[in-house]
Amino acid sequence: MSTDHSLVSNIVARLGFCSTMIFGTIQILLTYFVSRHVFGSYKILITLFAAFGMTFAVVEVVVYPNVHMLNTGALYFTLSRPFNANLDVSKVLLAVYTWFYAFTISLLAVLFIYRYLAVFNQQYLRFFRGFSIIIWLSYCSFFGFQYSVGTYCFMYFDDVSFAYFKDEVPLRYNMTLAEIPAMGIVVYDPTTGAIRWWNVMCLLNIFTIMTIQYTIMICCGLKMHSEMEEKIKYYSASLRRHHQQFFKTLVIQISAPTMTLFAPLVFIICLPMFNMDIDMSVGVLICSFTMYPAIDALIVMYVVSDYRKVAISKSFMIHEMHTVITLFSLSELCKSIYKRVRTTFWGSKTAERSEAKSAKRADPASTSTQIAN
Repeated sequence: MSTDHSLVSNIVARLGFCSTMIFGTIQILLTYFVSRHVFGSYKILITLFAAFGMTFAVVEVVVYPNVHMLNTGALYFTLSRPFNANLDVSKVLLAVYTWFYAFTISLLAVLFIYRYLAVFNQQYLRFFRGFSIIIWLSYCSFFGFQYSVGTYCFMYFDDVSFAYFKDEVPLRYNMTLAEIPAMGIVVYDPTTGAIRWWNVMCLLNIFTIMTIQYTIMICCGLKMHSEMEEKIKYYSASLRRHHQQFFKTLVIQISAPTMTLFAPLVFIICLPMFNMDIDMSVGVLICSFTMYPAIDALIVMYVVSDYRKVAISKSFMIHEMHTVITLFSLSELCKSIYKRVRTTFWGSKTAERSEAKSAKRADPASTSTQIAN
């Protein structure tokens, strides 16, 4: 039965990979070659999010992680051998996968911080300009390392946890536990019933990281919801419509990661604490994580008018792909993207300053146009 679950998990992982690669690529092309209202630091951030989402999807189909819940324990493993690596290297790759998960949710929180500051505290946007963006990449990487190192250390097998899953794995997966890259936790000692705090620290570590990022998202969202109407009531009709569009995007982008990134993992880490009589594979929930970058790209392209108008154009895909193929070789395309990114890094402050000057003559608070979603 669990081998069937593993097959389903692999199918979901491949579906997430294909959808993320397709829609992530379209979003990046739209951002750099079509949209004129997304510029500066925000362009860098949404491109990074799409790019890391695509990388996360690649890691997903390379590692194919799986989780099996057994009463008070959780087994984190893979039935594949990525790159034909040995067991130790494969276990490290399992931990690397968690790094990408933590980086993704942390970068999502950074996007919410930027959106809030761009509307209400624009003077702090200097911390997103130029090489200052490294601060936020370091922030995301810190939580990535905290998650991955914590997973590798706290879930590493000891005699109790290895014996707990040793008989279960051959029954479910037709392989011995010693043959597969795996780590596991057992919350309560099977003999004494005592809490195994070393394994519990793994759950607390994961829960802390998720709570920090989700709290940032919710606080920024609630703050913008409570103050948005007062902020925009004196704006022009077009600018009010733009902010309403922005808030619609915000609501959807809080709901989507809640269902695809946070809720499944909360379910997984809480289940062992209840010491219930369970025996099931939940790998499909893990493999669904990489669906979110594709969902996020679809949300942006659907809600934001600049993206939507071009994305639904019948000639867009033909035109864009024809342009990319005929006008650029692969190396020239990379050079073009590099030049645009470099111009954004070095020229973002100048571009945003000139945009602000022109906006003051036309409409108040037009810096919100750089959010565009």
